[in-house]
Amino acid sequence: MHMLLTALGLVVAITAHADEDNDVLYQVSTIDALLSGVYDSVATVGSVTEHGDFGLGTFTALDGELILLDRIVYRAAVDGTVNVMPASTGTPFMAVTRFEPDQVLGVPTAQDYTAFQRWLEDKLPSHNIFYAVQVDGVFSGITYRSVPSQGKPYAPLGEVIAREQAVFEQKDIDGTLIGFWCPDFSEGVNVPGFHLHFLSADRRHGGHVLDFNVLQATVGIDETNGWDIKLPMVADYLDADLSSDRSAELHAVEQGKGAAAAESDRGDHGAVMDGECPGHPKRQIRMD
Repeated sequence: MHMLLTALGLVVAITAHADEDNDVLYQVSTIDALLSGVYDSVATVGSVTEHGDFGLGTFTALDGELILLDRIVYRAAVDGTVNVMPASTGTPFMAVTRFEPDQVLGVPTAQDYTAFQRWLEDKLPSHNIFYAVQVDGVFSGITYRSVPSQGKPYAPLGEVIAREQAVFEQKDIDGTLIGFWCPDFSEGVNVPGFHLHFLSADRRHGGHVLDFNVLQATVGIDETNGWDIKLPMVADYLDADLSSDRSAELHAVEQGKGAAAAESDRGDHGAVMDGECPGHPKRQIRMD
């Protein structure tokens, strides 16, 4: 009997530990390192996906937008193509979790990205933990971007966005938004608020989300109270100056506005939510 109780206790303990592992946001490197131009590989995507089946990031040398959905890693390239990437592919920044939604909600019709953020933030049980967010549905319109592979010496991300991002627009398209909502205290390490990537249902289109309009969709929310950060032990990261406040730069990059807008935002005390897209300077617009 004693042995049976001990075995049952061990099973319960292992199960509890597994459940805890499922509610962990695991990431390699930091968003400020990426903003500063640390684009060399710090891990393979295969090593990162050992910690999750859902997430986002980018690739070595900033070569496109990374989307992880159902254990498959996709690269949304600057030419508009989407390809499955091998486990050996390098990444300078990637964030993943094991997606198991705690809530599934219907998204109000005709919401744009800004309205969606306000609506969903009101539904979150707390603003002091992380959430994985998956939106599945039909979009009457969606705007997203990708960036090209960079050569050394690497320019900061804001400059790359301002000069070289390719912006795409799709109409009446089925697809999935993949990403996270992070609390304010994650600033500098991850992206406070929403950070979403898009992948179309036919797996032909995708990228970093700038704006959208929902026709019909549901959103799954996975409450995530663990945070595991793997900091790189490579020279580019160890020697980088990460002491600056890069919040304005991040805000501009998330909106697709680049470095010049970051300088403007530093002097603008008006509140603008991440995801608002009043303009995308120096952009290409492609409709496939």
